[in-house]
Amino acid sequence: MVLIFTQKADENLASLVKAVDEVQKNNAKLGTVVVGVSGVAPADFEKLQDTHKLTTPLTIAEDADGPPKYSLNKEAAVTVVIYKKGGTVHKNFAFKDTSSALQKAKEIAEATSEALK
Repeated sequence: MVLIFTQKADENLASLVKAVDEVQKNNAKLGTVVVGVSGVAPADFEKLQDTHKLTTPLTIAEDADGPPKYSLNKEAAVTVVIYKKGGTVHKNFAFKDTSSALQKAKEIAEATSEALK
């Protein structure tokens, strides 16, 4: 499972999600969800979906700061949490902006593949 928490819905985020989608295409057991926090509105995700036709579900967190149990860093525009089978965290990433997250998209995709082993 891959959870991507984001404070911004833009082209960089879409490209990051597509990188994880590539891993998911070959691994039906992988689940990925993008969760909007801190002001991301449903309309932001609708626009992103209309433009990019993402296969990953996009949702908005009920709590503006994200689920409390995750204690997301408010300074991180994007937080990626990759879980192994059984629910243990394999790797997590936090980025100050979506551009920084996109620069690590390949590393995130590789970590996702590793978690499936």
